[in-house]
Amino acid sequence: MKFRAEVFDQIQWLFKANGFNDHQLHCLLRFERGLDLALLRQAVAASIAAVPILCSRYVPGANPCWESIDPRACGQAFAVAQTVAELEQFLVSPVDESLGPQLRVCALAAQNFALAFKMNHMVCDAVGFKQYLYLLCESYSGLARDPRYHPATVAGDRSFDGVLANFSLGAKLRSLFLSSERDNLAGEIQFPFSSGGSTQPFFLTRALCPEKVVALKNLGRQRGATLNDVLLAAFYRGLFRQLNLPPGGVLQLPIMVDMRRYLGVGANCSSLTNLSSRVNTELEFRPGEPFSGTVSRVKAVMDERKKNHLGIDSFVQLALLYRFFGGRIARRLLRRKMNNPYLCMTNLGILDAARLGFGGQAPLEAWMCGSLKYRPYLQLAVSIYAGVMTLNVNLAGSAEDRNRMQALLDAVGEELSAAACAEISA
Repeated sequence: MKFRAEVFDQIQWLFKANGFNDHQLHCLLRFERGLDLALLRQAVAASIAAVPILCSRYVPGANPCWESIDPRACGQAFAVAQTVAELEQFLVSPVDESLGPQLRVCALAAQNFALAFKMNHMVCDAVGFKQYLYLLCESYSGLARDPRYHPATVAGDRSFDGVLANFSLGAKLRSLFLSSERDNLAGEIQFPFSSGGSTQPFFLTRALCPEKVVALKNLGRQRGATLNDVLLAAFYRGLFRQLNLPPGGVLQLPIMVDMRRYLGVGANCSSLTNLSSRVNTELEFRPGEPFSGTVSRVKAVMDERKKNHLGIDSFVQLALLYRFFGGRIARRLLRRKMNNPYLCMTNLGILDAARLGFGGQAPLEAWMCGSLKYRPYLQLAVSIYAGVMTLNVNLAGSAEDRNRMQALLDAVGEELSAAACAEISA
């Protein structure tokens, strides 16, 4: 069986080809005690077999597509690591889309049991990744109850046509004229990475406790802002500190937007797909500004962006490009003209603790992040599990880059922590 490669599948492939990122999604779960490895292997194979796009390989060419592989190969997706170093090496190595399946799972069979996941970002975005994690949990729990259990097939429309169908021609044209040029800007300011030298892929994380997360939500709510606005404000302030911008200097920060917001209530979007877009923001550096002031300015920027249907311009542009030029020329133009942002933030949302359980055992800790970036690109990823917020940055870089990224992560974490503590004590 063959499946058409959708536009955003091809865009993610180009990200790797253009040296932007490794087009992989990542997740780590830590548990109090171990799971049944034999049952887990069975659940991984069953869950992948239930999602046709996962049980396939990518075939590039004039008409790129996904081609089904032998379901028995799904058993190769599960591995066991004996050491933390093996688990970390597993996490940073990419899935080979040309072979399939498009997901790998690795269990750390040690005292501190953990599960690491990596999925080809060509298949889906963070929302789809979470859908798969919940499906795996259902499969494990179902097989624990009944060895004959089979998860329901997950398939359907993977295109962004359903999103575009909700907009009139006038709205699409307005998005092109009012937003497209701004949202395609990459910004000129780069993070000060090292040049040359040996590089190694790495992940860095920093966690904020539930009490501080609640305080940050309250801080935003009092100003009519979202938690995402608060996070973006902290990222701006952390970068202002690390980049040594002059007073009045302007920094551009794109954020990722889940376009499922436009599908409407009750819309069926069970298939794994990419429905994320990019929206650019920019902010001036004002020395001595209180955190609340930065939040208010970020909110004003986001309110302005929301007037023109966040992110729809990218979908309209791509639809027109593929329609009028065809896939082969569109990909050639995109590869040559692709303008990837040097700095970016993505809020991956909440990992649902109620659905992330294996036979009744939920993880003690969970975080997820997007693609591993290559210099000179940087992305801050944020996810929440059981009230704990985890900030994440990842890169293929040098030891010096690692230290600088850690300093940035600490700066953003300190901004959030200080703002939360001030809110709690107020």
